Amino acid sequence: MKSMLMKLAYTPCKQRFEAGLNKFRSHSPEVQTWIDNISKEKWSLAYDHEGQRYGHMTTNLSESVNKVLKGERNLPITALVKATYSRLVEYFVKRGESAINDMNNGKRYCRKLIEAIEKNQEEASSHQVRRYDIQSTRFEIEEAFNPMTQRGGHKWSVILSTRECECGKFQAYRYPCSHVIAACVTVSIDFWQYVDPVYTLQYVVNAYSSQWWPLGNEANILQNDEWKLLPDQDRARGKGRPKACRIRNEMDWVESQPRQRCRLCRQPGHNQRHCTQQSNANINHD
Repeated sequence: MKSMLMKLAYTPCKQRFEAGLNKFRSHSPEVQTWIDNISKEKWSLAYDHEGQRYGHMTTNLSESVNKVLKGERNLPITALVKATYSRLVEYFVKRGESAINDMNNGKRYCRKLIEAIEKNQEEASSHQVRRYDIQSTRFEIEEAFNPMTQRGGHKWSVILSTRECECGKFQAYRYPCSHVIAACVTVSIDFWQYVDPVYTLQYVVNAYSSQWWPLGNEANILQNDEWKLLPDQDRARGKGRPKACRIRNEMDWVESQPRQRCRLCRQPGHNQRHCTQQSNANINHD
């Protein structure tokens, strides 16, 4: 059920989302009550208001930060602050410099966007396009059917004037899907105009242009005597290796797996070495 729910969350098409949601709700009355009490806008890509997430889900953002600061998260508080500061300075300088170099080389958009557009262009080459107005704003796109995989052949409506595609990807990711690209190419419209400015390298440079200052010699930092920090004696470190204190959440859930069974008696909960039948067999043999 977890994998089914995750697939639902990442489905951009509202029609497919609703069909999958009804199937998910049919598992049991408890499941139906639980999922109905959560607003769709909070967890589904299909109901992301005006594409405000740009295709990102909450766990993606938290895992990204977790990856950047993975080596620092178990440090003592003072070392944690210093390491986080140094790591972020390094990250901002490296990313900002890379974006500036790309702009100087004549590039306009970030690499991830270029890769996604190239993939969509390849898919668009096999689409059939029908235009529905002389202003070239309404189209019907038919995907090619693949007899080997038995997939494809779907039809989707595209409205360029409102930046909408029935598949939902155009609205969710804020750049042209393969259906929009196919429509634009058919009527010789530049589809790059429908790419959101947030994907431009200039936005990347702006994001990493924050000012950072070296901390310098710690001995020259003025001490604050207005209040005094006192250590909590109840939080004193005990003997032995400290345990990891990361708060576990739904990202750490593991799908239920079959329990290990003994090779002798085939019962769960123990292995062959600790099997009581083997012990009884040894006693009888003696």
